[in-house]
Formats: sequence, C-alpha cells, structure tokens
Amino acid sequence: MNEQVFNKIVIVSLCDSFSQDLGKMLSQNLHMMFCDAKELVEYELIDKDRLKELSTKEYLDKCEKRALKHIASFEDVVVSIDYDTLVHNFDIFKKHSLIVFVKLGKEFVSKHAQVANVICFQEHTNNLKQLCTICVEVRKTDLNFVCDKVLDAIGRTI
Repeated sequence: MNEQVFNKIVIVSLCDSFSQDLGKMLSQNLHMMFCDAKELVEYELIDKDRLKELSTKEYLDKCEKRALKHIASFEDVVVSIDYDTLVHNFDIFKKHSLIVFVKLGKEFVSKHAQVANVICFQEHTNNLKQLCTICVEVRKTDLNFVCDKVLDAIGRTI
C-alpha cells in the first residue's frame, strides 16, 4: 500500500462559512495554524478590484495560483477552502494534504451556502467525494459535534 505523508489538513464543505469555523476549531484542537484560502488569496491580491481594472483575467489567475501554491507549501496547518478553489486547483493541494470533505445536509446547505452550491448540490457532493481523502457525513451541524467526528475520521487515517 502506498502510504502518503500528510503535513496539512484541508477542510471543504458546500458551506464556506461552516468550513471556516470548523477549520478554526480543528486547528485549535490539533494545535495547528489556521488559514482560510480565500482570505489569504484576497490579502495577497490586496485591492483585487483595482487589479482587475489594470490586469487581464490570465494575470489574475496567475496571481491566485501563486497565492494558492504558497498556501500549499505550509506545514502543520488547517486550511479551509471553498469548492471552486479546491476543484480548480486540486493538483496544487493533493500532495501532502489530508483533504476532508464535510458533507452537510442539503437543507442546511440551502439555507447557508452560495446559490451555485445549492443548485449543484448533488454534482458538487459527488465531485468532492471522489477528490477528497476523507468524507465525513453529518446530519447535526453543531460545530463541536462535527469537529469530534472529523477528529475521529482523521485519527483513523493518520
């Protein structure tokens, strides 16, 4: 069996704010640094709107990839990431990352997620199940409960 060594945990769900809150909680429980991929990319691009005026889409994509590669180089970190960023940049994160998909119920996603994730719920869910190292399916959305479930799943993998 080909054993993979993980130096970071990537958390994704179809509800970005939930992933972020869960990532923060996991990082505290595991005594690891926390990073939200979207926030760090935006920070590295600083004034994204002004940059859009001056740049091409290709240039912005290149800057975003550079920021994501920087994040992927981190060790001992829990990274929260949104569906689109993970799917479009999976090759950047797949090496040395334990990628955990937290499958939330459709009703919860409908109330708390972006419209695209609600409309494409089943398609996005199927994609994440195929891409991610671990899928943790939860019915309850209490953060402490979900954090414990993820910690249990991670313990079985590492």
